[in-house]
Amino acid sequence: MLAAFALTGEAPPGWVTVHATQQAPVLSGFAAVQPGTDVTINVLQPGILTSLSVAQGESVKPGQLIGHLGGPEIAAALVEAQGASKAANATLAAELSKLANHFSTQAAVAQASANAQAAKAKLTALQAATLLQSPVAGQIQSLAAGPGAALLPGQAVAVVQPDSGAWVRAVLYGAQATTLVPGTAARFIPADGQPPESVTLRGVLNKQADGGLVLAFSGLALQQNEAGTLSLALPPRQVLLVPSEALVLDDGRWWVMQHDSKGDRAVQVVPGEVQGAHTPILSGLAAGDQVIVQDAALLYHRGIAALYQPPN
Repeated sequence: MLAAFALTGEAPPGWVTVHATQQAPVLSGFAAVQPGTDVTINVLQPGILTSLSVAQGESVKPGQLIGHLGGPEIAAALVEAQGASKAANATLAAELSKLANHFSTQAAVAQASANAQAAKAKLTALQAATLLQSPVAGQIQSLAAGPGAALLPGQAVAVVQPDSGAWVRAVLYGAQATTLVPGTAARFIPADGQPPESVTLRGVLNKQADGGLVLAFSGLALQQNEAGTLSLALPPRQVLLVPSEALVLDDGRWWVMQHDSKGDRAVQVVPGEVQGAHTPILSGLAAGDQVIVQDAALLYHRGIAALYQPPN
């Protein structure tokens, strides 16, 4: 890893101050209305089918419980996630207390809050994975597993034949997609220019080999065979935004040139997904830091070259 370095002898180009701001991330991905195709309910976590609440031929409603997934692996994961959430909440409370006494900063509180939200989302998603639900209204066409069965991620539990056939199959990517729970509202935007339609998440179907999460949404006015985009707004979060032109990619790692009273130096950062002309920074910077925007890449590589100049 490249060590941070200082540049001297020249006035730095223009820089900006990093500020914390509220941002509502948006998840989007390809989606299509399914014309009455059967829906397979799969498990997302390794576990044991501890109970089964339906029988073959039984009618089910959207969101109706099919069965419970349990076992020692899920129990251990839940204990770990609960501990992580409790610890993150304790850290946030401590930072808020220190801030009230002027021993902390808004940036530290923002980071602690983000960590607490992430830990809670992970716990909520894991809890949701233990509940196997039907994403659509229909009939149980077949059952692929019974109580006591040990299941691996992707294995089927039941197949539902939809009543109306109008449901949306969407594929979303990223860690945030795994935190979604049934009942989440979204919009299906048809590619042919028709008005967007409100839909509701009913369940997670499976996970693709490329990491994409396949989800099922229901709506009231869906047209069969329509294709388009599924758009879903996540709860607002506090993030650090920098102009995207301040970021420099080198050997698979991202850097910014930070300016302070001691000069300019390269700082490694972890960026999030680009939001227009700005990029959220997940780690590496704090609110109040100053980063160089103008000719950041040139300044960065000039500093690299300086590190490897042969001695006179």
